Amino acid sequence: MSALEVVREKYTNALLNGHTREAYDIIKEALSNQYSLIDVYTVITDAMYSTGDLWETNDISIVQEHVATAITQFVLTQISAESVKSFQMDSKKAAVFSVESNTHYLGIQMIKNLFNIYQMQTFEFGPNVPNSDLIERIQALNIDVVAYSVTMTEHIDKAVELSETLKMLDPETRPIVIVGGYAFHCDETLLKQVFYDHYFKTIKDLSGWLEEGKEFIKHTTA
Repeated sequence: MSALEVVREKYTNALLNGHTREAYDIIKEALSNQYSLIDVYTVITDAMYSTGDLWETNDISIVQEHVATAITQFVLTQISAESVKSFQMDSKKAAVFSVESNTHYLGIQMIKNLFNIYQMQTFEFGPNVPNSDLIERIQALNIDVVAYSVTMTEHIDKAVELSETLKMLDPETRPIVIVGGYAFHCDETLLKQVFYDHYFKTIKDLSGWLEEGKEFIKHTTA
């Protein structure tokens, strides 16, 4: 087991036991030991996927899953404050949100922070955003990148509905569409139902794309 896997195991156990301070200390120590933010986000994502799997198989209760989510929300808030200082007001604009009916938001918070670190101006629309409200805001803000998550398979219908609307936008001005989330992690065949430009299974994959696209990010919309 690698050192990072040990961190992930410790963090997962802290979540399952409901230990907020221990979970935070584990992540803080990992950052102090020179692990990157991407490493830490990978640990957090994998831990939340593990708790999701345990809930799906009835090995933990919904209360435990909710506690794990609340702890991770606290941890993310503590470690993410600095990212907002990084973006440039004249950089590319990204909108991040959870698709309508999806109330989960941990993933989009990590994505927002990552976009900020890569100097993108980011608008967090939040969880469970009605499709009817999205397109107007995306166009009004001249959004360059749309990134949304689908957590459960029952949310896929709303993602399909959103996809049909995004597909109808002018290809010349339509934002780049990025999708991800636990639902696709569990069943990648669901991707066939939605329109997208990029799917990233991990936060590390998204970071790699952003690293390669630095020139795109710096070039502002005309």
